[in-house]
This record gives sequence, C-alpha cells and structure tokens, in this order.
Amino acid sequence: DEGDLPPAPTYEEGWGIGKPDVVFQLPEEVTVKADGVVPYLYFDVPTNFEDDVWIKAAEARPGNRAVVHHIIVSAVDPSLPEKRNTSTVVGTAPGDPPFTLPEGVARRIPKGAILRFQMHYTPTGKKEVDRSEVGLVFYKGEMPPRGVAHSRGILNTKFEIPAGHPNYEVRASHTFRENVTLINLMPHMHLRGKDFLYRATWPDGRSEILLSVPGYDFNWQNTYRFAEPLKLPKGTRIDCIAHYDNSEDNPANPNPGKPVKWGDQTFEEMMIGFVCYMKDADSSSSGR
Repeated sequence: DEGDLPPAPTYEEGWGIGKPDVVFQLPEEVTVKADGVVPYLYFDVPTNFEDDVWIKAAEARPGNRAVVHHIIVSAVDPSLPEKRNTSTVVGTAPGDPPFTLPEGVARRIPKGAILRFQMHYTPTGKKEVDRSEVGLVFYKGEMPPRGVAHSRGILNTKFEIPAGHPNYEVRASHTFRENVTLINLMPHMHLRGKDFLYRATWPDGRSEILLSVPGYDFNWQNTYRFAEPLKLPKGTRIDCIAHYDNSEDNPANPNPGKPVKWGDQTFEEMMIGFVCYMKDADSSSSGR
C-alpha cells in the first residue's frame, strides 16, 4: 500500500554539507576514453595551509557522475616519511552521503598538506570529461577537539569467488589495541556483493551485530552513522562477513562463468568494511 510508504528522501542541489569553507578542484579537466579499462589516476593539489586545519565535514563531488566510480581524497604531509605521511580525508562512491562528524569531533589536515585525489573512472561507451572537486567545512568548536576522527578499512584481498557460486562467503577481522569510539561504518563491494555484516566481540566474549546490510546494492552504497557513537574497549574484535552472488541469477553480474578475485575494476571484486572511529581517552570503557 503506497499509503504506508515513508516520505521519499530529498536530495540537496549542490553541496550536501552546506556551503564549504574551501573548495579544491582537480588541477585540470580529465578526458576519459570511450571504452576499455582506465587504471586509477592520481592528482595532487596543494592546500597552502599555513597551520593545521581541523574539519567537521567534507564532500567529494564528481564532476561527471556517469564516469566516476569513486573518489578518495587523502592528505599528504610532506614533513613526514613517505610510509606514514598519508591520511584519509573523504571518499565517495555511488549513493554514499557526505562525510560529517558528531559535535566536538574533528579530522585534522596538517599544515602544508597536499590533497591527493584517487580517481577511478569507468568508460561509458563515449568519450567523457570530468573535473571533480572536494569541499571542506572547518571545525569551529573548542580546541583541541574532544575527539579526533580516524578511518581504516577491515579487508580481505586473498579470496577467489568460484564461477557460478550463488552465496560465497568472505571474512575479515580487526582487533583494536586501544579504547576507541565508533562513529560510522561503510561496507564496500562491487557488482557481485550480496550482503554484508559487522559483528563486535568484546574481550569478555560477548558479541553483538553492529550492522547488517542484507540487500547490498553497488549503486546505493551507504555510510551508516551510529545514533550514539559506540564505545569499544581495548581488545574488541570486529568481524566483517560478506557474501557474493557470482551466479547467473545476479542480473548485475558481468560474467557468471568466470571466477573472481580482488581487483580495482568494477568487474573484479573488493571486500572492505570501512570504520570511522575516534581514539578514546576513557580507559574504563566497557561496551555500550
């Protein structure tokens, strides 16, 4: 009964985070070829920030949604060694909302940082052009913020989904070595993704499902924010469990007759449970 439906969602025209305090574009317009495979492209944009900057929201906006598979924007700190000088700022995939943080929580971008855009394009059958951008909203609360936001991916790259398999399971886990507070979760798979689940197991053996997405849709990927950020004590393990439909019954399947491994392109697969969290100074944290 259509009368039982909730109100249809409304979508902002323009920026979903409101007017950004600063916007950075790709340095030039990118031409995307009509067909074939486009490897990831990387573009560096200087911020020229003279001091550390703290943000409370960020949005990566595709210039041409027809060809942009995803955008990941990272901050590169040129003052640090190469192996530890990069941190995530924001990303976007089809359907994913902008990045926002709870009151009093912020993400740091170091002074002099370079914003590195990772651009993944998928050809449409005709030549296309794109000039994507990222907008930042500065944190204006008390300093220092009570919480500093970090992100990580809980992932498994060592799988092979058999040809024709309708419900193949892939797992990945991470155990936190310090007290943390979870802010949001974002599962990521490609076209064979079927369902995705996050489960927390506390040091005392208790476990709880944090998020279950029983009908994963590549075209409507989503970030799931906790209504109240969830405290996890040191030693808590998060298990991510994903299932894939590589059969001919999956209408989105590019090739049900072929086994599938981890890969960058849409016709390959990924298994990542993204987690955004803040480090928690309260060592007495013991669950909810």
